[in-house]
Amino acid sequence: MQHSKVIIVGGGLAGLYAASKLEELNIPYLLLEAQSHLGGRIKAATAAPKPNGSSSHDLGPTWIFPHQSKMQALAKGLQVNLFEQYAIGDVLFQAPNSVQPKQIAGAGDMQLFRVEAGMYQLIDKLYSQLVNAGAAHKIKRSHWVNKIEKDHIKNLWQLTVSEFGQGQRDNTISDTSEHISFSAEHLLLALPPRIIQRDFAVHTWGSALLEQRLRSVPTWMAAQAKFIATYPRPFWREKGLSGQAFSQVGPMVEIHDASATENSGYALFGFIGIPAIRRKGITEQQLIQACLDQLAFFYGDDAYSTQSCHIKDWSQDPFTATEHDINESAKHPEFNYNGLDHELQSLKLYLAASEFARHDPGYLEGALDAAERVIEQISNDI
Repeated sequence: MQHSKVIIVGGGLAGLYAASKLEELNIPYLLLEAQSHLGGRIKAATAAPKPNGSSSHDLGPTWIFPHQSKMQALAKGLQVNLFEQYAIGDVLFQAPNSVQPKQIAGAGDMQLFRVEAGMYQLIDKLYSQLVNAGAAHKIKRSHWVNKIEKDHIKNLWQLTVSEFGQGQRDNTISDTSEHISFSAEHLLLALPPRIIQRDFAVHTWGSALLEQRLRSVPTWMAAQAKFIATYPRPFWREKGLSGQAFSQVGPMVEIHDASATENSGYALFGFIGIPAIRRKGITEQQLIQACLDQLAFFYGDDAYSTQSCHIKDWSQDPFTATEHDINESAKHPEFNYNGLDHELQSLKLYLAASEFARHDPGYLEGALDAAERVIEQISNDI
């Protein structure tokens, strides 16, 4: 059995950021990530993003808001550039039965920041920092935690983990791999609440109240799907359009300029408004074609001259979405800690996904907030 002072489960932004803070504090840890790639809900349109600054497009979270100081500080510390969301030009609107879009002057003045060359740059840079610190062996990808138990006599967490070999596919939950045992005094779960409740038999080591609270919190982005089309030139800008469009028809209900930098890597992206339960009956190719047809309605036949098209349906990702998320209407996550602080402290259990944030839950800022809070707790407990 492999032992560490702290085990982090989940290699998204919160998990990697927590690992970087434990590394700075010289506190022993291991990070276990089920998939072969890091990033969690930060996902690039390219299949294998490179850490050399190559452009990518965001299939997950896209924006950083002006008040989100933690994300801005992280980008600055990692020497990742931010730029303002392109919003120069008019907005288009699609009403039911309309034969052409309505053009509205000006895209509004709400300031939003994007990460130059894609949000995945943050994941690459965080991981590179850990590698440069000699901590690569502490980050274990393709390690799916399939059982968590609490040994109350030894006051240790015990985890049963399946290690996936090469060729085993991501987004497939199975139990065909070699099992490894890990133990730790402190357990940090950087995973959505409902994933914890679904996968880790909370009732065997936690209270009914904890299980109920975990089950009740919707998973951020779980019911969403995004479409991205990349282009050799920004033809919408050439027409005096911002790339921003709204629709009451669909399949996309909201569209934006998704270019990888201010003036390169040109792209459009849209949020697909078809409910997750209905998307199950539509093939990916059918959905791509419907999205391209809609872009052509807004911007003309240039919309068909794509370099690439990408769809990410988060509702079909078993490491993100649960049946609860798919079958209910979307709402903003907020975890209720009332009555749980003593239990979490006595278990030496720390919850650090975006949904657990005290500030900005459901945003990347919230992921950093949750991670910082639990690292402070761990450092005080050790």
